[in-house]
Amino acid sequence: MSAVGAALARLCAVQVSEEDEGDFPDELFDRVDDLIDAHGADDIAEIVAGAVQAGQASVEQAIVFLNVAAWSGTDNGASMKITLDGWVRQADDAVRLGIALHHECYPLPSRAEMVAKLSEIALRFPQYREVCERHIADRPRSA
Repeated sequence: MSAVGAALARLCAVQVSEEDEGDFPDELFDRVDDLIDAHGADDIAEIVAGAVQAGQASVEQAIVFLNVAAWSGTDNGASMKITLDGWVRQADDAVRLGIALHHECYPLPSRAEMVAKLSEIALRFPQYREVCERHIADRPRSA
C-alpha cells in the first residue's frame, strides 16, 4: 500500500459525523495532517472523494475531512477551494457536488456566479435544493 493509501485508510478509520460541530477528536486533525504530508500537497479533495466512491468513507466523513483540511494545510484551503469550485461548475458528479456544496466556504468566487450555478443545480439535483437555497440566501450581496 502506498503512503497516501495508508494515510487515507487511517483517516477513514476515524469516526466523525457532520453533526459533531467542531468537537472532533485530536486524532482527526493528526490523520488529516498525515494525509496532506503523504500526498505532498494541501489539496486532498480528489483523494477523499475517491475514498467515498470506493466505500472507504461516507459523504459526511468526507465533508468533515475537507473542512478540517482547509485549516490544516499551508494555504488555508486555497488550492482545495479551486478543486471544489470546479466540482460545482461541472456539476456532473453527485458525490463530489454534495461534498463541495457542504464545504464551510461559499461555493464559487462571486455571488453572481454562485447564484446562477446553484439555481441550475437546485433544479437538476433536488437533493441539493435546500443547501443551494441556503447558500444563496446567506451570501452577502457584496461577496
